[in-house]
Amino acid sequence: MAEPTVESIFGINAGVVWQALNKNGPSNIGNLVKTTSLSREEVYAGLAWLGRENKINVEKKGRALIFSLREEEARLKAVEDTTIADSAPQTQPKPRKSKQPKKTQKKTPKLRKVKTPIKQDERMEEFLLH
Repeated sequence: MAEPTVESIFGINAGVVWQALNKNGPSNIGNLVKTTSLSREEVYAGLAWLGRENKINVEKKGRALIFSLREEEARLKAVEDTTIADSAPQTQPKPRKSKQPKKTQKKTPKLRKVKTPIKQDERMEEFLLH
């Protein structure tokens, strides 16, 4: 199996961040960390990748930076979603069959064999021989 490249790692993180922004709308870094389950550094790396590709906007509100997808990106994704969803056949989920609980049999406890106690003389012999 080939080792992942730097480009693939950053690209995957950028995709995860892009999906979070598309789904949840504008977010700050803390919300992106929570929604993506990526580390803060990985989120920043993904944002940098998206920024380099000119796919995000950055707005400062107070001390926080708010990241959002550019309008073209959001519209592009909306068009892709509608065309894919419209062309896909609609299938009904199959009803689940309920299973009867398994009957449990009562297990009888296994009896252990009890060794007869060794006589004191035999123990002494065994001790002395070793």
